[in-house]
Amino acid sequence: MQRIETVVSFVPVVEEDQMQRQLRKLGEREDDLRQRAAMGYTLTHTATITGPQFTTFVDTLTRTDDE
Repeated sequence: MQRIETVVSFVPVVEEDQMQRQLRKLGEREDDLRQRAAMGYTLTHTATITGPQFTTFVDTLTRTDDE
């Protein structure tokens, strides 16, 4: 059976003096994706939605379980 999981991450659009905040959020997204990869998921698609305050990443991951 194939499992599909979606991870949504909101990364703030910031001025140069707040880059650490943005980098921290990108690091959290990376950690989430690594955890899913360790569970056997494969990243199959990423959609990026830009807005005035946030960039939204919608990551779709899949895993095939043996039945």
